[in-house]
Amino acid sequence: MKKLIITLFVGLFITTAVFAQSGDEKGQPPFGMEPKAAYSLFYSAYDNENYENALRNGRWILISMPREIEGYSAFDLPTQLNRFATIYEEIAKQKSDPSLKKAYLDSADAVYQKAFDNFSQDEINYYEWYLYRGRLYQENPDFFENAKEKAAEQYMKAYELNPKEMAKTADGYYVRVLIQNLVSKDSEEAKQQALSIMKNVESYASDDLKGFFNKMRGRLFDTPDEQITFLEGKIESNPEDTTALRQLRNLYENEEMLSKAQEINKKLYEMDPSYQTVTSLANFAVKNGNYDEAIKYLNEAKTKTNEDEKLKSIYQSLAQAYLNKGNMQQARDNARKAKNIDPDWAAPYMTIASAYARTVSNCISNREMTRDDRAVYWLVMDYLQKAKQVDSSLSSTVNNQLAQYRQAAPSDEDIFFVENWSKGGSVRIDGSLGSCYSWIGESTTVR
Repeated sequence: MKKLIITLFVGLFITTAVFAQSGDEKGQPPFGMEPKAAYSLFYSAYDNENYENALRNGRWILISMPREIEGYSAFDLPTQLNRFATIYEEIAKQKSDPSLKKAYLDSADAVYQKAFDNFSQDEINYYEWYLYRGRLYQENPDFFENAKEKAAEQYMKAYELNPKEMAKTADGYYVRVLIQNLVSKDSEEAKQQALSIMKNVESYASDDLKGFFNKMRGRLFDTPDEQITFLEGKIESNPEDTTALRQLRNLYENEEMLSKAQEINKKLYEMDPSYQTVTSLANFAVKNGNYDEAIKYLNEAKTKTNEDEKLKSIYQSLAQAYLNKGNMQQARDNARKAKNIDPDWAAPYMTIASAYARTVSNCISNREMTRDDRAVYWLVMDYLQKAKQVDSSLSSTVNNQLAQYRQAAPSDEDIFFVENWSKGGSVRIDGSLGSCYSWIGESTTVR
């Protein structure tokens, strides 16, 4: 209270010294004006951001605190107090002298206190006023002692009044400030308080705010085991919490608890067979070498998006799954779909090259390699060159493979003995070279 009295005195002293000639120190309109006229001048100056004049013509309102002005039915005292807080803050911004700046900011703080002292929660929205005052402290840390703590105290009061609104105001900005303050204290009590706040408002939070909560929880928990225990308890009390389920699934995967991760994947699939859930199941199947299951989920994922970025990744993942499964034609066909969406992506070209190279290995598994088999390597080299062309970072890897395939490709002697082969000419890679190549149906250049 002593601090408040000093603050009010300093703030009122400033305006009294500057405007003593107006005769408003007793709460009367300046220059003998009628209240309605003085208020009109005050509002006009405020509306035009002429804050010094607004203070000159309106300080009597702050002193006398009239609940109404005769002849002006729209007058609302809490609104005027809010304006006075703004006036003092804006004048403070214009002052270069730190002592003057502080005096005006203290006056703004006194206005907020005046509102709390004179109005009940039925008359003003305490939630908003706590935010106003907290922001004053937060934005002026050099002029208020323990400004960070004072701001957090005001935000906590606002939170306690309306947690739901707190999560939504400014996309949860004030909740973030409050949580960050608690996390920075590094105490068990503050930790539990932060966790409690996040739990209470999470159902009202945006995805971005939920992401912030996840980040903060990561800082609050010392080990993954602690976070797993927390999330398991959270899911036990709310089994339908898909956000917590996904977080726990990711933790299980990071900790190599794969069977538990898959259990959650399947539960999520039953609850929400979304693109994200289906692709998670597919990725898990790939990791475990279950390519049939991966292909099943990837084909389902195709039906859940129209985005090219997602579709190209699905087709490339399908190509890799089929490649690992030994179905070279399906691997090639899906890789083609991926490259058709993004011709400048190297991965599909590398996959097609692998599919064709493995086809040669499959075709000669029970016989000797012929020059016709070796001709397929020219096509493999075409795709490797294309991959290097669109992604120069692959140059070293591709160059090593090209060197190997050049040695395995038909020699000059091979070319000489084939009537329709000549360097620079074209050769068709299809059934004419052998029945197992009939599905390829592409042409390449004789080297």
